Amino acid sequence: STETKAVQQGSTSVQLQTGRTDIKAGDALSELDKAYRPTREMVDKIAEEGYLLVTWANWHYQDFVRTWVKQVQKVGITGYIVGAMDDHLLQVLIDQKVNTFSMKSGLSLGDFGWGSPTFAKMGREKIKLIRVFLKLGVYVIISDVDVLWLRNPIPYFKQYPTADILTSTDQLQNTVTDYSLEYWPRAASACNIGIMMFRNKSLEFVDRWIDVIEKDATVWDQNAFNDQFRKGVKDIPNEPQNLFMAYNGQLKMGILPVSAFASGHTFFTQRMWQTLNLQPYALHATFQFAGTPGKKHRMREFMLFDDLPEYYDHKVGFISFQFDGLAELLKNAGPNTGKMELANVEGHFKLVNHEILRVRTALAIASVLGRAVIIPQMWCGQDRWWAPHPGHIPGSNFTLPFPCPLDHVFDLEGGWTKELPEDTYGPSIGFREYSFLNNTKVSSAVRSSRVVIEVCDAGDATCSDGSSGGKIENDRLRVQAGLLSEQLRVALAPASNFKVLEFTTMKSALKNFTSERDWTKFYQRLRGYGSIWCCVLAHPGHIHYDPWFDIPHIDKFNKQWQTWQPTCGP
Repeated sequence: STETKAVQQGSTSVQLQTGRTDIKAGDALSELDKAYRPTREMVDKIAEEGYLLVTWANWHYQDFVRTWVKQVQKVGITGYIVGAMDDHLLQVLIDQKVNTFSMKSGLSLGDFGWGSPTFAKMGREKIKLIRVFLKLGVYVIISDVDVLWLRNPIPYFKQYPTADILTSTDQLQNTVTDYSLEYWPRAASACNIGIMMFRNKSLEFVDRWIDVIEKDATVWDQNAFNDQFRKGVKDIPNEPQNLFMAYNGQLKMGILPVSAFASGHTFFTQRMWQTLNLQPYALHATFQFAGTPGKKHRMREFMLFDDLPEYYDHKVGFISFQFDGLAELLKNAGPNTGKMELANVEGHFKLVNHEILRVRTALAIASVLGRAVIIPQMWCGQDRWWAPHPGHIPGSNFTLPFPCPLDHVFDLEGGWTKELPEDTYGPSIGFREYSFLNNTKVSSAVRSSRVVIEVCDAGDATCSDGSSGGKIENDRLRVQAGLLSEQLRVALAPASNFKVLEFTTMKSALKNFTSERDWTKFYQRLRGYGSIWCCVLAHPGHIHYDPWFDIPHIDKFNKQWQTWQPTCGP
């Protein structure tokens, strides 16, 4: 698609993989740690015009590190460094000749988990990094590892030589339409500390910030930053660059433009950069609803995640399709009443449930054939948040309905990517993003190995009824609608060697599983695939998407449904 091609980068890849078996989580590499501690000599060698771009991670996030480094190198940033929080990642980065340093923190090698005590401790390590590198004499650009750099930001930061701190923000509405800093205080939402630039004068502020979060383990580092800089904040009369005075008038500060240093909402949901015809410098995968898998999938949708080569193929192949019948549903999918009530979301749920039904059929066929599903671009009638709203998150402004990320509707973390025992839940079902076949990392051999599966009317004698294999003519194979799983398997057998089966529709493409046992397993697996929409003004105000909404069933909360309808709570 046009919007994904606009930001797609090249295919150069840093392969953060190792065949080493001698590296273990608990190994003491004290000499290595000493050799790779941050020093002035180290930073002087790699700093770019006095700036150093810094991120950090543990081994669990090595694929994010690989992607981060690849993007940084692709846009020509040489002044970067990656802090390794464990010995395993440190050694691999050294082996791959990635600029790195040791920051052994004693934290887990696993997922930090947003909001967890480990997450909080990780945040404290991050703030200390700012101080470490400021004291080593460089301007510090601090970046979370789930930030992707799409342009070199150093020329941008050089345009603001008097700024002591520049920071990204969770502001959802732009106050400028170009690359200027946002207007303060019109852009006074909470600053987000995932992207920040610090110059030397800010060191005393950073010391105070660290002091606050070290004294009280319950204080979130981002809240502490916002609380500290807002003390004594005031405008600068006739300031031409939208800077303002912060921290009791001691520091000059600016808010980075939300279109160009984008949050997960302004980039993936609003696509503000596209509306304003701007080329963003960075995106931060915030405002998403499915943990680490959700971040990955959003980046993959825009062809920005650096997966390993095996991701771009599949041992059997793929199923692709497009949604039918969206035009009419989209007309009434936006807010119905403009109020934070159930009646307001009726059109949204009609749209999304239609899409869920088609995805469910595709997943069932993929389960039968052992293939992965390429999920089409989802559309939503209303935005999703963590609190009540009438369709838009307060402060945002974009057109509804809109093309929405997959994690708005489906639970990618707790459902789709969760390992489940196959004897109870049937085979695991792979999936790919809607832009998958447009990605240049997918080989031409895969893309060209494609056959169209035309779903005909039931009873059409010119289409296979599943009693024997269908006939492929002009790269098309025609099958009757409403076949059972074994009939469909037989009908599609002649196409088994093709990598991509492109269905003309998922409407009635499969009636049911031939075996009731197989259906039961599939039913159990999909019960956990739906996420939630949030929220109307009620307690609770969220509504769970239910993959089995169209039939009498027991949902994942063991609630019996005869006729499903949008209902708050479990």
